[in-house]
Amino acid sequence: MPDPGTPTAGTLVKLLIQGYSEPTATSGLVGSISAVINPETYTLSYNIAYEQAKTLGASAPTEIFTRMSSGDFDLELLADGTGVVPLPAGVSSVDNYVQQMMDIVYDYQGDVHRPNYLRITWGEQVFTGVCKNITVKYTLFTPGGAALRALVKLKLSESIPLSTKTQQARRSSPDLTHMRTVKAGDTLPLMTYRIYGEAFHYMEVARVNGLNSIHAIKPGDELYFPPLKK
Repeated sequence: MPDPGTPTAGTLVKLLIQGYSEPTATSGLVGSISAVINPETYTLSYNIAYEQAKTLGASAPTEIFTRMSSGDFDLELLADGTGVVPLPAGVSSVDNYVQQMMDIVYDYQGDVHRPNYLRITWGEQVFTGVCKNITVKYTLFTPGGAALRALVKLKLSESIPLSTKTQQARRSSPDLTHMRTVKAGDTLPLMTYRIYGEAFHYMEVARVNGLNSIHAIKPGDELYFPPLKK
């Protein structure tokens, strides 16, 4: 007998937004709301942060990788109260739907002193993050002025729990041993900067690798970057 929570063949799976008090977005469920009509599209964007190397008299900038920035998730949801598509259970009107959406994704939660952490689930797509912006555009009304249709635009940013981030940082810590392959365009100071966040350790790296010169590297060479001494 199939699990009641598992969609069967032919079942329409609605996009689900869940709000959590815990940054993992797996415990501390505050509330949830599903899409009235599934979105036609959504946008995932990923960012890489660089900073320019401070080289005196350089004719062109050198971009130094610093970190992988949070991904962004842009989503548009249509709430229709004309009766063509039924509103989700527990939702009485378009205005009520928008208010419930605001309660989950936007409103300040006094017990945790911040808005909720969010988990967006639709089929195999799962996104965990926070709401950066919400815009509601009303497009249809009753003769009395009650909203019959609203377009909700959400902009969310990926959020990783601090504990997870700390574990990831430890795996790439300058206190650990690193092996790196020299690539075209690499210099010893540049590679040293990537590992340690500072370039002035390059002489020590040259010494432990038995280099006679900091320029004595070529693409394909394997270099050893030792743990930093405290």
